[in-house]
Amino acid sequence: MVRLINNVRSLLSINYRGFPRIISRRLKSSDTLEKNIDVKKIRNFSIVAHVDHGKSTLADRLLEITGSIKPGAEKAQVLDQLQVERERGITVKAVTASLNYKYNNETYLLNLIDTPGHVDFSNEVVRSITACQGVIMLVDANEGVQAQTVAVHSLAKRNNLLIIPTLNKVDLPRADPDKVKAQLHSLFKIDPDTVMSISAKKGWGVKELLEAVITRIPPPSVDTEGDFRAHIIDTWHDKYRGVLCLAYIHSGTVQVGQAVKWKSDSKPHIVKFLAMLRPSEEPIDKAVAGQVVMVADQKVVAVSGTHY
Repeated sequence: MVRLINNVRSLLSINYRGFPRIISRRLKSSDTLEKNIDVKKIRNFSIVAHVDHGKSTLADRLLEITGSIKPGAEKAQVLDQLQVERERGITVKAVTASLNYKYNNETYLLNLIDTPGHVDFSNEVVRSITACQGVIMLVDANEGVQAQTVAVHSLAKRNNLLIIPTLNKVDLPRADPDKVKAQLHSLFKIDPDTVMSISAKKGWGVKELLEAVITRIPPPSVDTEGDFRAHIIDTWHDKYRGVLCLAYIHSGTVQVGQAVKWKSDSKPHIVKFLAMLRPSEEPIDKAVAGQVVMVADQKVVAVSGTHY
């Protein structure tokens, strides 16, 4: 029991610099797996914004367009799964949705990592964007640039992420897109011609925004042939399966049954479950560099031979 508790604590810890810990395993030369996913057709992105500027509503529209949920589904704000999120209408935990979208007769894998907008949960934003190559910076066309807008723009710039500036709620009577575009130009030197205008509630311009994610945001820069290395974006506990991790794969390949090592733990762990979140779990046998996947492992205890 003590070993189990220590293992859980180890999985939930973050290193002293505040960056997610690294999982790694050296692949043998005989480890050859077919890579079905073209890394050039992967896009990892987040939606960042001030609180209540429409992130969760936009995420719902993106899920509808890609066929992950039915249009007009009764359960709004699909990625807000915690009770407090639904009661207060705010996003607290980052949730990933892997979406398939066909553009110019090519199928793309779009990993959307939803992020909180409230300043109290800024650490969630920091962890989320470590797996991204770009962000949709959403700004309310009525309220304009707010404090958290400035914060997330600075964060995206520091992490060299491509920013797609987007005005939301342009359907409202008080919306003033030209004024907000002028604000963006004045504060961030953003060209007004690059700013997109949408109404996430009504679906206006959302398809064009999704295509802009494909054309503007670059694919992940990863090493598909190297050793397996990944970092943890988030962890949570399932009473039946233990600690589950959301991981971004930097290099190599991982498959169910493979032995991996935590950077802070020299003992091997066996990957017992892999899944893509769509946003419901879709079990997979393997994943390659550039993907964001859910991982569950079990620690190999050499003394007793018991797996936790």
